[in-house]
Amino acid sequence: MRYIVYSLLVIVLVDSSCQKKVLDIKPKDILYNDLAFSTPEKIEAATIAGYDGLQNYQFLAGRALLYVDAMGEDIIDRGQTTGDINHFGQLSNSAFAASVWSAGYDAIGRANRTLSGIMDNSDKLNPTKAKELIAECKFVRAVANFYLVNFYAQPYGFTLDASHPGIPLITVSYTSNDPDANKPRASVGAVYTAIIDDLTAALADLPVSYPNVTDTVYNNKTRGTKAAAASFLSRVYLYKGDYSNAKKYALDVINGMYGTFALNSTVDGAFGPTHYMTKETIWSIPNNSNDNPSTNYSLPQNYNALGRADLAVSPTFLDTVTNRYFGKGDKRRSMIVTGVGTYSTLSFTTKYPDINSRADWAPIIRYPEVLLTYAEAQARTATGIDGDAVAKLNVVRDRAKADTTLSYTVNSFYNNDSLIAAILGERRIELAFEGHRFWDLMRIKATVTNKYDSDGQKKLSDQPFGAQKNIFPIPQLEVDKSKKVLAQNEGY
Repeated sequence: MRYIVYSLLVIVLVDSSCQKKVLDIKPKDILYNDLAFSTPEKIEAATIAGYDGLQNYQFLAGRALLYVDAMGEDIIDRGQTTGDINHFGQLSNSAFAASVWSAGYDAIGRANRTLSGIMDNSDKLNPTKAKELIAECKFVRAVANFYLVNFYAQPYGFTLDASHPGIPLITVSYTSNDPDANKPRASVGAVYTAIIDDLTAALADLPVSYPNVTDTVYNNKTRGTKAAAASFLSRVYLYKGDYSNAKKYALDVINGMYGTFALNSTVDGAFGPTHYMTKETIWSIPNNSNDNPSTNYSLPQNYNALGRADLAVSPTFLDTVTNRYFGKGDKRRSMIVTGVGTYSTLSFTTKYPDINSRADWAPIIRYPEVLLTYAEAQARTATGIDGDAVAKLNVVRDRAKADTTLSYTVNSFYNNDSLIAAILGERRIELAFEGHRFWDLMRIKATVTNKYDSDGQKKLSDQPFGAQKNIFPIPQLEVDKSKKVLAQNEGY
């Protein structure tokens, strides 16, 4: 499988020490293993290269988030920039599916290659540092596997035991054309187990902070930390339907076990230049103009009215009938503006304002998600309407609600289901346009309704849970190269 194999020779190096920023570290040479891991600085540079894999513009720098949004009902793909993804009409040779697969497995390959290099050269590092770098590699691998399994496999709850096909699990660094790299698809359950194992191991050895670097705050927000691993574990367990563990790991973050996080005072306080490293950001994929040289592949160009304006906000999102928790006085409506010129009949988000530099960071985990994950998990495990779940919901909602709107109380809800509905509604609004909505619908086995076509006028047919094309095709080239070891998804 072409993209699963990561060459023995390829490794990312820098001349300077581990104090360089993630974005400053770029491939400079192709060297043999004994040189690539010859110093502590080079070993750390190789570790950081894994984040560069995640940062691929076809992956977490923007495109992967955009594709998840495109399958939901809250945006209109006005320019058809996602091809047939928003119509659930991809073919097995889709370039979009191939690019995500390639980028995801490249990140996994980088992580595996560095893990092997660290093991073979552990004498060059002190034991604590070696554990930290290994933890970072496992964090990168877990994140990549999470996004890949959700793109290419049905949700965890599709079968009772999650035995349906997932993705190949690659945990070894293979040399080019190694036949052992030709792996079949593991079950979704097995993939989730591997993700949880990696994140749990990473949580144990990742630092709370990176104090011995030039820019501590930057590294704390862009490299794996205990808070990032715990937050990601809470998300994985939420998707799995293991609400007890989702609650546990979210609460650890909320209680300050891994550092102090809080909401900013304004709803737009975590977005735009100078706002990426606030107390609300737990972990992001950073960008700059060099990382997004093409106007086709950046979040601000795709989402912003003054950029390409490819993705408009759907009337479904704005209407209080189809989005009942998005009140007319909600302060987050100030982050939605009317387009200009040709697009004056459409609305657009301002979450990604850096159009000229195309340097908006991709907000992978923000603190509001952790609060809402805890609220949902607590509500789902409680025997009645839980006051703590209501309190955490209010932390997010109260920042955005109209000044005249009352906070929720336990008496605001008829039953536990109505509380959970309000939490899911809040999650839809707060995390909008950040790559969550469609997968949130799928994990609760919901149907995509009121979804508009690219003209913003015609509604598409409802898309139910479990539909074959809710997931991407395994790239046909990979299926063919594997000599059918890789099984294609049904419907392709």
